[in-house]
Amino acid sequence: MKNFKLKFFSLILCICMCLSFFTGCSLFVKNDNADAEEVVMTVGTREITREELLNSYYSFYQQNSYYFMYYDEETILNTFYDSIVSRYMILSEAERLMEGENGEEPELVFSVEDMKKVWDNVFDYVNGQLDTIEKALLLQKNGNKEDELPERLQTKETSESETAYKYEPYDPAENKLKEYEKGDRAPKVDAEYISDKISELKQTGIYTYYEDDETTDDEDKERTPLYITDENEKAVRLEAFNKYLADLMFSAKANKKDSKQDVVLKAEIERLYKSYYESALYSEYQEYITSGTNEELAKKFADSEIADLYVKLYSASKEANSLEDNYKSVITGSSSSLTLYHYNGRYVYFTVQHILVPFDAETLEILKEIPGYDTAVDARYRDVYEQIRKEYYDKGRSWTEGEGKILSTVERDADGNIVHEKSAEGEELDKEKKVSVATIVNEFNTEYDGLVAAHPEWEEEDKIHAKAILFQQYSFKYSSDTGSLKNDLTGVLGFTISSEPDQHGSYVKDFTNGARKQLFEEYMSGRAKIGEIAEVVSDYGVHIMMLTGVYEAGPVIDLNFGDMTSEEKQTAIVEALKGTRISELTDETYYDYIYDLIKENLVGSSGTYFTDYRNSLMKKFEDDGKVVYKNKLTYKQLNDSINR
Repeated sequence: MKNFKLKFFSLILCICMCLSFFTGCSLFVKNDNADAEEVVMTVGTREITREELLNSYYSFYQQNSYYFMYYDEETILNTFYDSIVSRYMILSEAERLMEGENGEEPELVFSVEDMKKVWDNVFDYVNGQLDTIEKALLLQKNGNKEDELPERLQTKETSESETAYKYEPYDPAENKLKEYEKGDRAPKVDAEYISDKISELKQTGIYTYYEDDETTDDEDKERTPLYITDENEKAVRLEAFNKYLADLMFSAKANKKDSKQDVVLKAEIERLYKSYYESALYSEYQEYITSGTNEELAKKFADSEIADLYVKLYSASKEANSLEDNYKSVITGSSSSLTLYHYNGRYVYFTVQHILVPFDAETLEILKEIPGYDTAVDARYRDVYEQIRKEYYDKGRSWTEGEGKILSTVERDADGNIVHEKSAEGEELDKEKKVSVATIVNEFNTEYDGLVAAHPEWEEEDKIHAKAILFQQYSFKYSSDTGSLKNDLTGVLGFTISSEPDQHGSYVKDFTNGARKQLFEEYMSGRAKIGEIAEVVSDYGVHIMMLTGVYEAGPVIDLNFGDMTSEEKQTAIVEALKGTRISELTDETYYDYIYDLIKENLVGSSGTYFTDYRNSLMKKFEDDGKVVYKNKLTYKQLNDSINR
């Protein structure tokens, strides 16, 4: 029951960020013979009409009715009104900041670019409705099949090809929040402005759809109108547009409003604009509050806060199941269950990064014909691999030609896209560029040797770190394991393996066993060091593997600072955190990590700072009498307004 409650209230909080409309939402609201324009409540400077409230309740009902069975009517009613107060309070505050006070420049600016995005969303929505109606007409009325539809209406299949991840080295956090950037102020939107946009829709919306221009990599792509030239398609599109208008006219008539075509179209565009504009303004205000302009928030990132949090984390639970779990932040409210220990109290852990060079189907068929092949027996499998190595590699054969391709992978560029071979004239071919194990290893060694030669001042620790960072780049460039390509925990720590025998977790047995035998055990015996490279074989292929860290029992930083004062202790902790990387695979320090942890907890995608700020602001609004219910509709009145 508790889980349902938490989920329900979590969803309600999201209402404030969601659009307050559904497709033709006015179609679903009954006419209760009351004045739709009656102001039923005010929040700050915002007046909410009866119609706005009922339409908001419809959205609320559609998104949350599943959970109604778990709560009484009073709880549901109060939760709904809290979401209304929260949303309009933020909009009221945003508009106040946009006006400026005492002749000063406005603190919040809704820019021309912001306005462009709002109108793009409006037209996307309308064109999306027209696409849906047109597609239905072609499929049902004309008897078309899916593959006979115009390409713009066909369901685009999601590509099964590998997702491309852009390679980006870790960028250490700076001890400051981003500044809120003000843009050029957007023009005021009046009736004439709306009319111009409707004319735009009439001229292009019926015979036009929009696609993103694929010729540019810019985030803000130009939106290119693509006109329908086929006369039959034009006729169906026009029919779809007329049906769209007919639905709007029916809704208006049912609600005793003016149902003329131009009137209902204008009303619909105004409704869509208002919804998208308010959602964009809400987001703009949230960004403003969580930016560096907020002094109270900025104080949370001071060195004193970093040091205090480390002391708390130091004392946290040491019983996580893996090293990775020890680095994950699970912070709820004022309690923390994260520890920055290098261990979980039971086992030693080590981390590896790898480049997977896969066996393809043809390779596996060849392997099965070799006596002794058995993937269930690691030693035999390794012998088979060595057999293949001797036959193809040691004889100097090309690993990218003939049967040699069985131990090759493809190359990626910095954006994660697969590189293709080029002709003698330099033209890109359809054939993917194949790279062998030998090529990867030789290229890596050559580049690493060049780095070391160029930096004679490097100590041994510098060389190891540079080698690990370079290997990570090669993993991104050549590995067929997509898990190696993401900028997540794996990119910071590498793959974490327990030293405990027969502990594999979610990894393939040959992968973990090979890593323990060829890297970890060699390290513990003193015959290998961090940065050691080995080749391990599994069902998936050959893993060119590097040892990137060994984590034995012990805290990150010793908190036994003797007779230091509290200020001296704080300074010592901060300096130690700044000077300690959390892995050889990254330049990220523990200071960066804790800073990011605070930032994510406060202003990240699930941050609590804005929620806490909003709740305190709501209380202040209510205490100051800025929330006034002139005609608070009951639970029954709200539910009776919905056709179900």
